[in-house]
Amino acid sequence: MTLTEVRQLLAELNLRPSKGLGQNFLIDQNIRDLILHQADLRPDETVLEIGPGLGALTDELICQAGRFIAIEKDPRLCAHLRNRLPGLELVEGDATKVPLPACDKVVANLPYSVSTAVMERLVEAENRPRRMVLMLQREVASRLVATPRHKDYGALTLFTQFRYHVTIAHIVSPSCFCPPPSVESAVIVFDRRDPRVPLAPGAPFHALVRAGFAHRRKMLRSQLLEFGVLEKLLTDVGAVPTARAEELNLDQWITLANAVRR
Repeated sequence: MTLTEVRQLLAELNLRPSKGLGQNFLIDQNIRDLILHQADLRPDETVLEIGPGLGALTDELICQAGRFIAIEKDPRLCAHLRNRLPGLELVEGDATKVPLPACDKVVANLPYSVSTAVMERLVEAENRPRRMVLMLQREVASRLVATPRHKDYGALTLFTQFRYHVTIAHIVSPSCFCPPPSVESAVIVFDRRDPRVPLAPGAPFHALVRAGFAHRRKMLRSQLLEFGVLEKLLTDVGAVPTARAEELNLDQWITLANAVRR
């Protein structure tokens, strides 16, 4: 949809974008095509769209997917989508709370206020999607692809990269939306994977990482005493005795968790 088409449709529906719901509608055709290209849809796949809004991506997703499901919170937009697309499989509700249907792929232009919460639900889901193409704040994107010793590297980085290979496909200008958000966005591609180092059953990976990054400037030997992490364990995983959380890579964190599993 172009800016003119979005404005016209909003006027016809007597709708004003909700700041509380983080509604910024995509108006750039090139970004739309980029998202569809990255989604690489197939006719035998189930595709979930979260936050279809006015439907800028929805028509093509329906055409290219074997089965299509959408989740939309705004009842006004749900009414519009049902009227425009009879038979649409639509879940009206909050994507941070409603059960997430099993699917092969997810495409979403996520509202900034809930983007991290929704993404974490998808990453930690029992039946994780094989691929996800998500529009997120550039700031969040930087955290997801960060590497050790970078200021953006943290628990969110590790929890995501444990499950998925994450890449930034494109940085998106605020001018690509109506209304334009106050910050840049990014199209992020998540491809499901298994970590190179298997996590042993019962290994407290998540608890260990959270504790390690609770005070990221402190040394791990003082942060992780409750797990029995002493200097020897740190050196065993290839870290220096004075290491801080941001200095360990994913493989080292998994190895450390395996060593202290309870």
